[in-house]
Formats: sequence, C-alpha cells, structure tokens
Amino acid sequence: MNRKGRPPKNGVVEPKHLLRAFKIVYSYSEARAGGQKHAAAVREAVDFVRQLDPKMPVSETAVKRVLAEFLPKDGQVALKVNCSILEGEEAARLRSFLAQMSELAGTKSPAVSADQNLQKPLKSFKFGFGKRPTYPRHNAKTSKP
Repeated sequence: MNRKGRPPKNGVVEPKHLLRAFKIVYSYSEARAGGQKHAAAVREAVDFVRQLDPKMPVSETAVKRVLAEFLPKDGQVALKVNCSILEGEEAARLRSFLAQMSELAGTKSPAVSADQNLQKPLKSFKFGFGKRPTYPRHNAKTSKP
C-alpha cells in the first residue's frame, strides 16, 4: 500500500526555483544595502520577482524561506548574486546558445522563440558564495567606554 501525502523530494528542486532564489537574494541584498529594514526589503523582493516574471509564484513567506536557506542568520557563508543587463551582440549570442542547448537536450524552450528579437536586452544573474553581510541596527545601544 502506498504512503499517503506528497512524495518526498529529498531536497531536489526545479531549476526555476533556483532562478527565483537568485532574484530574491539579489533584490533583498540590494534593498538592505540601500538602508531598508528587513520587512521593507522582503516586500521589495516580492515586487521585484513579480515585476520580472508575473507568472512565477512568490510571497513574503516564500522570500523568508529562501533567505533562511541561502542567507542563514547563524551562518558565515551566504549566497551572493549579481545582476547585469546584456545588450546587443552579447544578448543575441546568449539567446542563440540557449536555443542550441535546448535543442541538444531535446526540450523546447518557451523563453527562446524564433520570432523573438535576439538583440533585446537580457538580464543575467551570476552567483557565488561569500561572507554573510551584517546589517547593524541603526538604533542599537552603544557601549560606553
């Protein structure tokens, strides 16, 4: 007899969830570096992801889960994400490369279609790992010498 409920995934997630995590970590880090509080940065991350991809499901709770996974409070290492905009020939080269890779893999990618302008600007996310940033409170008590 089969077990009831959702089958276990054992930590396996789809690539679209990793891309969503990149977008969340990028926008949250940018907002925090700009001086926003945690709650405002979470809302801005939700708005950023919805602006880039309106069909992608995201909520404040999902953002907090991603932050807990990739920017843990007690961790020393965190995910770092940078965003750049590719234009012209660079964008066309990357789009044609992605089309070739999807053909070789035997999948049809909806992101790369034949009628699309290949030189249209394209957002590129690059990631790595680094020291976790600290965001000190602006109203914290200072110790007296």
